[in-house]
Amino acid sequence: MKLCPTLGWFAVALMLCSLSACQKEAAEKPAVSPTPAPKATTSVPAAVKIVSAEPTSFDAIGRHLDSGGGMYFFISAESFLKSASVKLTGMASALMDSNKMDVVTKAKVEAGWKSLAHFTANSGINEISGVGASSIALEPGYYQNKWMLHHYEGKGNGLIWNISGSTPNAVDFASFLPQTTALAASGNRKLDLLWKALDQEAATNADLRQGLDLLSQQFKNSTGLDLAPVLASLGPNYSLVITADPSRMTNVPAGKTGNNVSIPEPAVAILIQVQDDVVINRIDQQLSVLPMVIKSEENGMSIRSVSLPMPLPFVRPVVAWKKGLLILSSSDLLLKEMFEIKAGKKPGLAANPLFKKLMTGLPTTGCGFAYVSPSFQQTINDFQLATMKQQNASDPAMEKFLKLVQDAVRQGPECTVAEVTPEGYLVTSHGSTGPAKLVAICSMVPTAILASVAVPAIFAAKTKAEKQHEFIKPQIRPPGASPAPSQPDKITE
Repeated sequence: MKLCPTLGWFAVALMLCSLSACQKEAAEKPAVSPTPAPKATTSVPAAVKIVSAEPTSFDAIGRHLDSGGGMYFFISAESFLKSASVKLTGMASALMDSNKMDVVTKAKVEAGWKSLAHFTANSGINEISGVGASSIALEPGYYQNKWMLHHYEGKGNGLIWNISGSTPNAVDFASFLPQTTALAASGNRKLDLLWKALDQEAATNADLRQGLDLLSQQFKNSTGLDLAPVLASLGPNYSLVITADPSRMTNVPAGKTGNNVSIPEPAVAILIQVQDDVVINRIDQQLSVLPMVIKSEENGMSIRSVSLPMPLPFVRPVVAWKKGLLILSSSDLLLKEMFEIKAGKKPGLAANPLFKKLMTGLPTTGCGFAYVSPSFQQTINDFQLATMKQQNASDPAMEKFLKLVQDAVRQGPECTVAEVTPEGYLVTSHGSTGPAKLVAICSMVPTAILASVAVPAIFAAKTKAEKQHEFIKPQIRPPGASPAPSQPDKITE
């Protein structure tokens, strides 16, 4: 079949148009670059865990600490303390070999070192496996700090582990504290165990025996009581509270000028747990012969108030006791307030929201408790600055230096609880002291101590030098005037 020439030419034109369109589309479509070959990556091998060839308590202590915070610290003590008593004996031999001693002196030194080594072995120091510490922020500016003195489970039979007793009652002291509390501390210490340990060592050390006997005799001459029964009678809990009432300001002398500084009215109380009435009866006997003592009884508590012949505005001493407790206080008002708080008649520090926050998460029982309020350090800082102003009023640089030191070590409120665990002592605190502040305190406190000694000496030396300079300053004399008398070679004060 023959095609029409017109139809053939139309078919050819259509083919050419299709080819042209395909080429145009290919030109307009961006070229696709080929997929690059994957680059060779350098893989970082995982760190190989090295196991210590010497045993440490790192993992045992770490279970009690907080990781991931701003500070984590551990040091092992096993390698040194395990043979501490042996090392002490070796040091004694080296000391005696390097010094020429007569026979008597050498025997005394040898006996002393043997007693020290034996006491160290029995004290439980050899059982310390390590020390750990940590600090972690519970919220910005608010930290939980821990430190631990560790021994392995089944150990802890020496003096340092048993001196805190077996009754963890130190935190109970918080129920006595007024809202004006500036500083409070409570701790358990069985001092009779320390005396017994020293007495046992004295059996083989004549010099130690003589020293203990002399101490016992001096105590009996002063109190009329034997020391050993007194130590067994007292404790194990000892507590201290210092209050500062800003609603009652009082003046105290500061510096050598005799000027006064106004501070919140302070008061101090010491509470001692007692096991019997040995000490109480002796105190009552001694106070009963004094004419200025006023006796009273209140709520089952015996009170002895001392009327001072020249009373101070905030000092009203009082001694009080009830079953199992002896109280010494500088203020009868503080004594009354503490027991009203304990009885629930008025709110105390435990009702303060800030104190509640500090105590949240801390152990509710322990062998030690401490609380520091911001007002305590602020009062001390104000007193230091006022004293320095009076002593060095003409040198503001010294005042500025002290303020810098105070700001660096300034602390906010802190609460601390110490526990006796099956693995040693664990201390936990809440407050504003974090890792940076701990470093500042450790570095600035020695500086502050040095400054407190050096600054007055520097200022005194400066003043002395200025006076001497005025004394020897050359005087300008008019021409023709007679020569000035020669100055003495030595300047005398």
